[in-house]
Order: sequence, then C-alpha cells, then structure tokens
Amino acid sequence: MKYIYISMVFAIIQLSCATQNSPSKDDSSIYDLMKRNQSVYMENQTIDDGIDFTSISNAHPISEGISQIKIQSGITFKNCVFNKSVLAFKKLENGNMILTAFLGNVSFIDCIFKEEVNFRGSSIYGRVDFTGSTFNSDANFEDFNCHENAFYNQCTFEGTSRFQNAYFNQNANFMNAEFYGITSFQSSLFNSELQFSAIKCVKYADFTLIDCRGKTFFNYAEFKEKADFSHAIFNQDFQFVSTVSQNTRFDACRFLGDTRFNETEMSSLTFSESYFLFQSLEVLDANRKLTQRK
Repeated sequence: MKYIYISMVFAIIQLSCATQNSPSKDDSSIYDLMKRNQSVYMENQTIDDGIDFTSISNAHPISEGISQIKIQSGITFKNCVFNKSVLAFKKLENGNMILTAFLGNVSFIDCIFKEEVNFRGSSIYGRVDFTGSTFNSDANFEDFNCHENAFYNQCTFEGTSRFQNAYFNQNANFMNAEFYGITSFQSSLFNSELQFSAIKCVKYADFTLIDCRGKTFFNYAEFKEKADFSHAIFNQDFQFVSTVSQNTRFDACRFLGDTRFNETEMSSLTFSESYFLFQSLEVLDANRKLTQRK
C-alpha cells in the first residue's frame, strides 16, 4: 500500500513537470516548427517577442553582399497581436543583407502589428494574405516578390507604407485599405488584375512608374493630399470612377485600354504628355470641367 502511494505521488510530480515544460505557443515554438518544415498555425494569440524569419537557418549567398534563407513551412496567423517587430529582412553591420524566401503560403489575417513589419526583398511563392490587418508602425514591402494572389484588402497602414519595386505576379487586392502615412508603390509591377477601389490615402501617395499588365481599378478611392501616377503604364482597362482627390497627376502616362474617369471630384487633374490608345471622352470631359473650375 505504501509502494502504491509513493508511485502515485511520483506520477503526479512527473505529470506536473511535463505540463510546466511543455512547449507553449510562443515565438520559440514557431521557430521549432519552421526548422522542422512543419506548418505554423496560430489563432487568437498575443506574441510578446519579436519574430525574425532571417534567424531560422543559415543563409546562403545569392549575389555579392546578399544572402537568402528558405522557409518551406506554410505560415498562418489569425487574429493575433504582435507586440514587437516582425522581420524577414536584415541588414548587417558590414552592409550585407539577408533576405527570406517563403516556399508556402504566408497569411496574417486580422492581425495587429504594434511595431515595424519588414518583408523587404522577400519572395513568397505561395498565397499572400494580410486581409484585415492593422500596421501601427511602418510597413516595408520594398522589392517584394509575390508569385501567387496577394490580399491586403481592408488593411490599415498607420505608418509609412513602402511597396517600391514590388512584383505581383497574380492578382493584387488592396480594396478598402486605408493608408494614413506616406504611401509609395513607385516602379512596382502588377502582372495581373489590380484592385485599389475604395482605398483611402491621407498623405502623399506615390504611384509613379507603376506597370499594370492587367485591369486596374481605383473606383471610389479617396486621396486627401497629392496622388502622383506620372509615367505609369496601364496595359489594359483603367477605371478611376467616382474618385475624390485634391491634386492628381497622370503626366506622361500610357493608357492602352478603355479608360474611365467618370464622376471624379478633383481640384487638379493633369495628363501632360500622356498617350491614350483609345480617345476617351470621359478623360476629355474631366479635363474640360477641371479647367473651368480654375
């Protein structure tokens, strides 16, 4: 009887220790899953420590001064809060850079990022989904390569948003996104349909030199300050219907599809040296009405 009692006590102690030492859903378990190439799925969690994807494994050189690590795991965070930075890019003290390639899907759905988010130079070969997420600080997707559909619809960008030189191979959806800081998509290439309808840009929005290969929509967008689309190329239909802006430039642009500027409300709209493959009466009317307002 004494032996049974001692055995029971020992079993309880073992169970207690196992419970205390079991991995929790924090950043360390995230790293462990990615190192084992297993999928990461977290929901309704608060992540207190920063996440640095560049530290998952050893980086391999891809060009002079640039290395890259590859992550095979699919990554999904849903309704999570990140209290520290989320980084997929690192610049070392010697000036060398480490980039990250994600071979699976990357999703941060309805998440809140309290500090910097940096995916500069990242390549994502699966689907990208940031639907409904809020960026309290700067968001950097400069030189970003997205090979499947990308979803940023209903996102809120409270800091500076950098998407310069980004490449979107499939559809890119930013519908109903709100940009409260300076926003730049300069020189980005959109290989398929681009959806920016009902976006809101509070500060300067830079869309200069963008190359849109599919249909492009900016219907019901609102630009509080200057929006610049100069030197952009729209290879298919372009719609800027019921859009509100103070100062918008489309100088030296090429419109190669059906172009619509119906019911726009703007204080200034310019098309200096722009080319229209199809003469659009809507564009000519917009210019005429705006000239009369001055």
